[in-house]
Amino acid sequence: MSKTFWKRLAAGALSLCLLTALTACGGGLTEKDAETYVKGYLDAAYLGSYDQAYIDLVEDMTMDDAKQDHRDYVEIEAQNMLIFLEVDYPTDEVVSAAEELMEEIYSRAQYKVAPASKTKDGDFVIEVTVSPIELFSLLSDEDFFEALDEAGFNEAETEEELEASDAIYGPLMLEKVKALLPQLTYGEDQVIMLHLKADDDGYYSLVETGMDTLDKSVIDYFGSYMK
Repeated sequence: MSKTFWKRLAAGALSLCLLTALTACGGGLTEKDAETYVKGYLDAAYLGSYDQAYIDLVEDMTMDDAKQDHRDYVEIEAQNMLIFLEVDYPTDEVVSAAEELMEEIYSRAQYKVAPASKTKDGDFVIEVTVSPIELFSLLSDEDFFEALDEAGFNEAETEEELEASDAIYGPLMLEKVKALLPQLTYGEDQVIMLHLKADDDGYYSLVETGMDTLDKSVIDYFGSYMK
């Protein structure tokens, strides 16, 4: 029980703030531009949906860049999911299956982007309301114990035996999560303020702290926001 609890606390340790280094064109950026930028950023990252108006706002960005950003988000969140599920030795096949499952989970992400407001310093603040995905909180300790037992962890002693058991355990846990998708719900809405801040050259980027908070709210691994 303590091992399960500790591993669940470790989930979400990998940062998802991948797009914050991108800068939106400065010089006359409007409130509407800021809203388009933030919504386009979120849609690309989570939904794999790409708005040309968003891409046009980001200097030197292409459609391929936006698609790569989405793939990066999926890959990192898939790693977080495997940490949460206690998969210690993920094979290439398990990683691929986890990324495919995360695509399905991310496609259900829900958030609303409010109109942007310009500050007296020339920066922008944008309120985003996130409806956290409630899925992993539906897993019980019994789900973990059953998969561990079926994978033969009780008999595994050597490193090789542990890896072999983990190769069985990983797909079992991913299947348990996938089977819960029809029961997916949403937790209490979380209101998060994002900040688009200009640098000395007049280019804007999202402040990482706000995006980090938003990232951790999209999927509620621990049931913290359950209604």
